[in-house]
Amino acid sequence: MFLLYQIIVSQWGLSLGEIETINNLFKDYDNSENPINQNVGYASTLEIEFVKNKDTDFFDCIPIEKWTDLVEVIKNIKKRRGRKGLKLKIIITDYFESGEANDINVHIKNSDDVDNEGKIELLFFKRTIFLLVHKIDSEFIKGLERIEVAIENFTELFKKLTQSSVSEDRYKKDTYEYDKAKFHHSLYDDYHGTISNRKNEIQMQIFLFDDKKRVWKVL
Repeated sequence: MFLLYQIIVSQWGLSLGEIETINNLFKDYDNSENPINQNVGYASTLEIEFVKNKDTDFFDCIPIEKWTDLVEVIKNIKKRRGRKGLKLKIIITDYFESGEANDINVHIKNSDDVDNEGKIELLFFKRTIFLLVHKIDSEFIKGLERIEVAIENFTELFKKLTQSSVSEDRYKKDTYEYDKAKFHHSLYDDYHGTISNRKNEIQMQIFLFDDKKRVWKVL
């Protein structure tokens, strides 16, 4: 079982040095980099997606020391942007392995980008997004520092809801306290894999930081 399958870094407007710093931080993981379109309202945009097994806590995949280092790197990037701002999106995507061939087939590729014989059957079902758009440094940093606590709180809540579910079917139908919005999301071209069933749904929870109450709230 893979604890952390992949880290996907998407950015616009970061310097080569900043990109290299982030890549070095995650050099021990399967790390890919994607460019994204310019957002005219911000000096730069940074999105970091962590693709992990649903049965593993986030901070068992990413050690808290490494997360702390990432927070410091992002703080420095934001300070360099000043009031022009950094639009930040931290994404945690959960998957579970499926034995059904008609689910999502993700090909493992080696350094030469050649398919190996082995395939991993993964089904992506939940994506948690922390969207930080504050342009004032102090507000941005407050939100950034509180992502850690929010992740831990949501993890505990998710465990309780999972334990209270009688079956997998009921679990999928439960209405979560923090799940106020569900969207159909196409995973086509994501994770450098192929999708045999594009009708798969992924639950999406989007959170914005309330700088007055200093908490992350569902969008």
